[in-house]
Amino acid sequence: MDFQAALGSDEYYKMLESVLGARRTQHQLEEAVVNAPFKDRRTTTLLGLGIVVLLLVNKKEGTIDRIALANTELAKGTVEMSAKPFKEIKIPINYTRNFIVRAIRDQHYMITSDWQYMFIPALTPEEARFNQAGGGIACSVIYPLNHVLDGGAMIFSYYEPIERIGKDHHNFMTRYTSMVQKAFQKLSVS
Repeated sequence: MDFQAALGSDEYYKMLESVLGARRTQHQLEEAVVNAPFKDRRTTTLLGLGIVVLLLVNKKEGTIDRIALANTELAKGTVEMSAKPFKEIKIPINYTRNFIVRAIRDQHYMITSDWQYMFIPALTPEEARFNQAGGGIACSVIYPLNHVLDGGAMIFSYYEPIERIGKDHHNFMTRYTSMVQKAFQKLSVS
């Protein structure tokens, strides 16, 4: 698998920056964040990327809220199987057994092949695994968003098994997360 060819020696990233930079409202930016990587299906297929999710900290409620979900077939599968509607799945910010909470708190990515660790305590382990099966997802990586509103994270879900997620995947996720942070910062000053 030639990731560098898939990433088009910066052409792919220029396209992502262009899509993120064209957004004028926060809602438009949130939707662009989760859908931009899929504008080039060849690249996302080579990466094995199936779903991107944007989560933001809600300090008022003390939760991490699911804000936007990619418009992909895999994402639709998880929504159809979910025991709760997407936006109603909220994670208490102090629930440190949850990998999303830990990624935001520790400012370091977390990876899992079992969605129970991303959904507890909002869903039971069985409900979380049912969602995961509905999307055909093998593993997910949570990257924290620094300096975005009150904090947040992005989830990159792959149909590739966890042992196939390597340096090139992490380079993509690191670079894209950085672009998202800059896009939010630019929006907040305009």
